[in-house]
Amino acid sequence: MPRRPYTRYPCGIYGPRHLVRRCAREAKNKKLGLPAPSKPDIPRPGQERLHSFYAPALEAGVYTVTVTQDLKAPTGHSLTLPEAEAPQSKQQFEVVAPRFKLPDDAIHSSFPPQGYGALSNTLPHVVLTDPHLAWDRIASAEPGRQSPDWNRNQVPWLALLVFTQDELKLTADQLNGADGLFTNTSLAGTKIQQTQTFTINMKVSDVPKIKSTISPIAALKSEPSDHKTTDVIFVPSKLFAELVTSYNEDGDPIKQKGPDVSRYKYLAHARDINTTGMAEAGVEDHGVFGIIISHRTGPLSNTQPQPVTAHLVSIEGVESDGMNNQWPIEFKNIDYVVMSSLYSWNFVTLPEKSFNIETTLANLGRTLNVLRAPDSVLNSLNPSSLSATDSMNLRLRGRLQDGYTLTKYRTATGEITAAITRGPLTPTLVPYPLVPSDRASKGLTWLSNTGIDLQIMDPQIGIMDITYSAAWQLGKALAVADQVFTTALGKLRKVLYDGTMNEAKVAILKELKAYKSRGETILSLTKTIPKLNSMHKHGGLHSPTGGMQDRWRRPQPKHPDLSYKSPQIQRIFHEHSAKVGRQLMSSSNGDGSELYDEHNMPSSIDWMIVLHWVLDKMFLYNIPAHYLIVDPTYLPKESLRFFHIDRNWIDALIDGALSLGNHLDGEDLVRMRLHEMIHTYLNPKSKPQVPIYGFLLHSDAVTQYPDLKVSVDIKLDHKREQTPILRHDNLDVKKGVMLCLLDQLPGNPGMDSITFTQPPHQQSFIAGAELDSHHIKTLYKKIFTLGHVEDPNANGWGEHQWERPDDPNPPTTPPPISKDDGIKHPKMVFKWGNEIVPEVRTLLFPAWAQDITTVLNHYGAQYNPPWYNDPIPNSAMSGIQLNNPIYQLIIQYGAIPSPPSRSSAEKDKRTVVPFRSTLESTASPHPLMLASGGMKTAAYSWSRIQPRSKPRNASNTSAPSPPTSLSQHRPAIPSPPATALPAGAPQYDYSCYPVDNDQKNPGIPVGTGIPKDLVFSIIQKSGTGGGTYQLKSLTLVLELATGDCSDPRWRTCLLSEYNGPGPTMLSNLRLNVLAQVEDDPVHGRCLALRLLPRSTKRYVTPHMSTEMSFVLPVCRILNHDIRERIPVWITAEYDGFEPVPDENYHVISFQQR
Repeated sequence: MPRRPYTRYPCGIYGPRHLVRRCAREAKNKKLGLPAPSKPDIPRPGQERLHSFYAPALEAGVYTVTVTQDLKAPTGHSLTLPEAEAPQSKQQFEVVAPRFKLPDDAIHSSFPPQGYGALSNTLPHVVLTDPHLAWDRIASAEPGRQSPDWNRNQVPWLALLVFTQDELKLTADQLNGADGLFTNTSLAGTKIQQTQTFTINMKVSDVPKIKSTISPIAALKSEPSDHKTTDVIFVPSKLFAELVTSYNEDGDPIKQKGPDVSRYKYLAHARDINTTGMAEAGVEDHGVFGIIISHRTGPLSNTQPQPVTAHLVSIEGVESDGMNNQWPIEFKNIDYVVMSSLYSWNFVTLPEKSFNIETTLANLGRTLNVLRAPDSVLNSLNPSSLSATDSMNLRLRGRLQDGYTLTKYRTATGEITAAITRGPLTPTLVPYPLVPSDRASKGLTWLSNTGIDLQIMDPQIGIMDITYSAAWQLGKALAVADQVFTTALGKLRKVLYDGTMNEAKVAILKELKAYKSRGETILSLTKTIPKLNSMHKHGGLHSPTGGMQDRWRRPQPKHPDLSYKSPQIQRIFHEHSAKVGRQLMSSSNGDGSELYDEHNMPSSIDWMIVLHWVLDKMFLYNIPAHYLIVDPTYLPKESLRFFHIDRNWIDALIDGALSLGNHLDGEDLVRMRLHEMIHTYLNPKSKPQVPIYGFLLHSDAVTQYPDLKVSVDIKLDHKREQTPILRHDNLDVKKGVMLCLLDQLPGNPGMDSITFTQPPHQQSFIAGAELDSHHIKTLYKKIFTLGHVEDPNANGWGEHQWERPDDPNPPTTPPPISKDDGIKHPKMVFKWGNEIVPEVRTLLFPAWAQDITTVLNHYGAQYNPPWYNDPIPNSAMSGIQLNNPIYQLIIQYGAIPSPPSRSSAEKDKRTVVPFRSTLESTASPHPLMLASGGMKTAAYSWSRIQPRSKPRNASNTSAPSPPTSLSQHRPAIPSPPATALPAGAPQYDYSCYPVDNDQKNPGIPVGTGIPKDLVFSIIQKSGTGGGTYQLKSLTLVLELATGDCSDPRWRTCLLSEYNGPGPTMLSNLRLNVLAQVEDDPVHGRCLALRLLPRSTKRYVTPHMSTEMSFVLPVCRILNHDIRERIPVWITAEYDGFEPVPDENYHVISFQQR
């Protein structure tokens, strides 16, 4: 999270969801009728307020406080303490401010950024996080208190200067020679090197000892908090003299007694802005920034990019007596002026017509698309160029259109193969939820123990889809890495489990009339005492047939099973967990009826931590970038890509995180309740905002303008009091990647437009509308001192041009001469160079500032009252005039309206493009969805298990039981009519045994209570593998025990449930094996183990299926009579033949006791 900007009105809510939480806080306060806080005096969105200076109450330095006390008695006598002969009471204190080194976060941004380029007429600038910083120290005695300029301008102690590398680079002899510059300093004898920006770090006390130099640092009086070292640069003395020369209002040099830094008062100002829609500054609703502009450009005559260096230097002490005594500088003896550099960076000046922000935004608008494979890749798989039989390439193209990519995948047995995957950001809308509607209505999504059961085999391309499995594993990894979340989740699970178990036990004991609460016990005493008195009557102490001794032989009640796994607890656990969960979700404010909503006090700190973590992940916070952008080609350089957010992917991630701390056998009912608690929070009457749409921007525009402003216009049928942007972050400023999340899709109603605008405090500055080595042109912007001026004419107030005097290389075609506008302009406002310093390249102050002021007053006076009326030039006016035009990119839904009447120059500042049809897509031609009951899809097809001829225990199948995690993405098991198995088809030997099978006593052990890994051996019988039969699937079905243990079904079922990680092929990787738990109309609750070919042909021939064995890990074997036979239903489906089920009692055998 970036450093919060300076603000007078801190908002108090921070983090990845600060935009949503602030808006929700305001809406809640309004709903509760709480008085609205007083509106701070900040600019409205899209506006800014400029200050010529933003000085602190006290400048940096050491101050002395002297205290005196005057006493007056009622008698009229008076006394002043301390008395004349006594010492005065004094106290010294220091106002601390940076001097030789800036804090790490002092610079908010700079332009052009490090390593980037800008046109040669660009004036670099820095944005200061603290607006007071530039005026924390006094750099000049001017303007004086008697000057009319006193309350309008103040010279900052910081100045930004631009140098070419040749101007700052020292020779090897100057650095380390025997007669070098540093022989008298503590650096002597060490190898001295300049940095990439040509600075040298040295002790402040060594600066006066450098040979052939003078420095304003030497004239500074030390302060207790000063740094002992600083970075210094060596400015050629001739160039330095030009940078501190005085000029009059006509641009002519004037006589001066010493260096003059008054020009720099026009080059620093403060901007008070509304930060809405900004990624970096937007952590606050309001920000005040200091701006320092360079008045020196890069080389103007270059035809190729040329590197330059910008330095933020201290000019404190430049007007000191020590420097005045050295004026004019003796260039023969003084080669350099040593200045303290507080911040520096390199950039490149570009020749005219080079890449800039205007062309950047226009290019983004022309190439905007959705987040998926490049069009060039999709076009290579164009359906028109593919044959109708090329189903694999067609399907692969569909997957690429849905945002998939290929990835390396290692199977459970160690083999490396390929898989397809994608992240939560999809180019098309994925249906939500993918689980059956009855589970979704309860807030249940995935409920997996390993994530492997969330993998899907795509039979058309023969590749595994690991999208949701990878999300589940990521969620678990992120949770494990977060110690605070893991601790809170463990405590929350324990409280939820213990509370629910207590409630459930009480309910069961009450049904058995074996439990009374304390209050009920006290109330029953009124009946107990009379009953004790009458026990000796009516045979109360003994039965009619027994003796007196029988009165103590009371019948013992049966002890109920109150363990978690007991059927009674399982039956009511979920019901009672709702009450406990509701208590944990409540707020401690009031009577506890209100739920915790992040704006009140929680009753459970652990629930607050877990909820915050989950909500942050729904906003994609701390999710690794390679999960968001699964392939770098999907987000190339200079691209804008829109996407939908797959809520199913987010749910899989959250389920992986919530799976930590599960020590329960069977279905994790505690986690199921946590899912429902989250669902309850997300679905109240006033539904909280959750992102469903967004975009990624990868462009130099983000690097150059980290606070690039994003505005979203929402058009709905009802009034909306929610934020249009849910999350706005720069994921990587150096690489230029911005993320923005929204909760509306393009449409009407919906999102109408998105606008990208240069931020007001990071707009670039230019010396003139036109500037080269021959001339400079100024366009006079309309600036008003009269508030609320509505001017239908957007054109400026004219222009003026100056030619370079004594141009050494005049152009063959000189530019047109400016028209006479009746205004007296100065002779010159820009200095290209002179005989002493050929390359000055600076705006001349105060000539330039006075010219702007004269023009503004001239045209402003033509209106009544005057639109501009201010005779004093100031830095706020200079900041507006030097600003480059603001460019915008607008992405508009529907028809683009005709722009209002503007000048040609104004039209070029706005690029308006429509949303492409792909950005509005609400359904994918190949939607990614896991097949489930009642959900049809062409992506996945499953054959049904065939029924037995005589259903067994059919009565048990009528009672539905909750689906397990393995059944959440599988269809119901069908049962078409059976026909004869094809003659000559391969025959197989089937057997089942544990991995650690005892050869002396083979079979499955029972009664151990230890989970076993079972091997299902499927071996083709010798001599039966002839022919060309095409095996499409092979299914083994095991019925699962349900109901009470006394049910006869338990005797003929191997398992009662399966929650293991899923089966894995042992050697024949031509097939995949999938586990499916379902409620079948005939078999009831059953486990289906289905083998499917990987081949894109979707079948295997007999010679490819001689062995199809697989392992089913973590099976909890029921306790059986070893003489019992367990049936397995086997169904082989061959192409062209109806599948036939075979009831086999020889597959499973038990170990002899």
